Amino acid sequence: MIDLAYSLADQDVETTKSIGIYNISLQLAQYLSEHPQIQKFTVFSNSTVSPHLRLAAKARVQEYNFARRTRAGRMLWDQWALYRSARATGHGWLFLPKGFCSFVMQPRPQVAAFVHDIMGDFYRQHYPGHVSKLESFYFSRSLVATLRQSRVIFTNTEFSKRELAAWAQRAGVSCPKVVVAGYGFTPPEPGWAEKENRILLFASDLPHKRTDLAIRFLTRWLQESKFDGNIDCIGILSSRMTKPKGRNWRWIGRVLPAQAREMMRRSRAVIYVSEYEGFGMPAVEAVLEGSCPVFSDIPPLREAMGEAGCPFSNDSEASFIKAMERALVTPPETIHGWAAGLLHRHHWPAVAKKIVQELCHA
Repeated sequence: MIDLAYSLADQDVETTKSIGIYNISLQLAQYLSEHPQIQKFTVFSNSTVSPHLRLAAKARVQEYNFARRTRAGRMLWDQWALYRSARATGHGWLFLPKGFCSFVMQPRPQVAAFVHDIMGDFYRQHYPGHVSKLESFYFSRSLVATLRQSRVIFTNTEFSKRELAAWAQRAGVSCPKVVVAGYGFTPPEPGWAEKENRILLFASDLPHKRTDLAIRFLTRWLQESKFDGNIDCIGILSSRMTKPKGRNWRWIGRVLPAQAREMMRRSRAVIYVSEYEGFGMPAVEAVLEGSCPVFSDIPPLREAMGEAGCPFSNDSEASFIKAMERALVTPPETIHGWAAGLLHRHHWPAVAKKIVQELCHA
C-alpha cells in the first residue's frame, strides 16, 4: 500500500503555459486517487483548481493559494513550502506532475516526477531570446534536481524518454529509472455532434507552435480550395504576428478546455501545427470528438497518433494542402475507428496502474 502526496498548488488554468499539462495533472490525480493500492492520497491544491478535482472519497485536499498568485509565490512553493508540506503529511511518496524538484532543499518523502518534455532545452537551442536567462537557468537547475532526487521518473512517450536521457547526458547528470506511463483520455459523450462548416485552428504565441506556418499554409489552402466556411482560431496570438483579414477568419482567443472540446466536436477538421512536443494532445482529442486532425508529422505526434489523422510535413505547403483535402473527405466511420483505437492505447486506468506498480517496486 502507498501513501501519496500530489502537488497541484502552483497550477492555474488562467496563467499556465500549457493547458495540456494542466488537464493531464487534474485527470491523473483522479485516477491515482481511485487506485486501490493507494491508501492515503493528499492533494496540494488552490482555490482555482479544487472545484475541478474529481477525487475518491479517501483523498484529502489542502489549499495553498500563495503558490499560484505571483511568480515569487510559485518559487517559494517550489523551493521550500512544497517539501515542508509533503513532510508534514507523513506520506511515503511525493508525486510532482509538472516534473520539477527543488534545487534548494532535499525531500523527506521519496519523489516521483512526471517529465512531459524537454521544452526548456529546445528553446535554449532554437529560440534563445524567447526565454530570459534567469528563467532558463531556474528551470534547468530544477530539472537537474529532478534527475538527482527522483526514485523514478515517468513520461508520456518513448520520444520524451529518449530526449530526457540525451539531456541528462549533455548535462552530465545520472538519469534515474524512466518509465513511459503515457497519457489517458476521457471517452467523449455518446453520439456525434452535427458538423458545421468550420475549421478549428490551435494558435499560440509560443514560437515552437508555428502559428505563422499554420496561417501561411491555411491562406494558400483557402486560395486553392475556395472554402466558404469559417476558420476559428483559439489561443493567444503573438502581438508580432499579423492576423490575416477576410471573412473566413474568426479570432476567438483563449477558451476553457470544455469549450475547446465543444468547438472540436462541431468542426470538420482541427489544425495542430508544431515543431516540438512531448505528446500533442489536441490531435488525439480531435479524433475522440469526431473530427479529423491535420497535424505536423513529427516523431512524438506520430507515436501518439499511430495511423490516425492526416499528418503533413512542416516543410511542404503541398503536403498540408493534401492533408486538408484528405481530412475533409474522411468518413465518420473511419474517425470512429480511430477513436476506438486511440482510447484503447491511451487509457487512464492503465496509466495509473503502471505508475502505482512502479512506485510499489521502487
